Amino acid sequence: MNSNNNGCHQASCSCQLCCNEKFNCTRPFIAIDAACIPSVPERSVEGTLAFGSFYNPSGDPVLITPATPPVPGEKIIFTTPGPSLNVNPAPIPNNTTDLQVAVGGIYEVSMNISVELLNLTSDPFGTNVRFGLFINDTNVVNESNFLSENDMGIVSGDSVVSLRMANTIGNTIQLRLNKGDRLSIRVIVASPSVFYRYPSLVVTKIAD
Repeated sequence: MNSNNNGCHQASCSCQLCCNEKFNCTRPFIAIDAACIPSVPERSVEGTLAFGSFYNPSGDPVLITPATPPVPGEKIIFTTPGPSLNVNPAPIPNNTTDLQVAVGGIYEVSMNISVELLNLTSDPFGTNVRFGLFINDTNVVNESNFLSENDMGIVSGDSVVSLRMANTIGNTIQLRLNKGDRLSIRVIVASPSVFYRYPSLVVTKIAD
């Protein structure tokens, strides 16, 4: 067995330069040193893709329990996960409310929800609801707030005219998340007679 100056051991044959710039043999090898095998670069965790989404396509209206700051209200409930990679529903008991990221990075988060507001009183402030994005249940992202209001309360004599307003509201923000962070949409403030339907939460990693 001969050995060339690159340390590649071959059986009684002349060596020639191969495509990976190491010496190779024109006949079958007996053995090749590790130095002669081109390495495959590993993809770092930080460089991996990450995306996921949550929906509730049923269309059934959900009555929101009234909430007043500083105590946050209920979490929005989802039923249907979308396509995902490294962003998935969180473990029980948060598997219908939270998306959890498996890798850290800069993420774009889009939130949308359809709301119905019924003004059933003569309250001049009408009916309102406001939502926000929460990280790990406790940290509200202030830039994520989105709201709807119905200020069309009308009093006719001793009777109150019931007015209904429905619209779709939402927000899209960018923020840095750490591995294991859980994201949920929660009610920040809500008056009585507010319903929601068709919520969506979409989380996409856009940079390391």
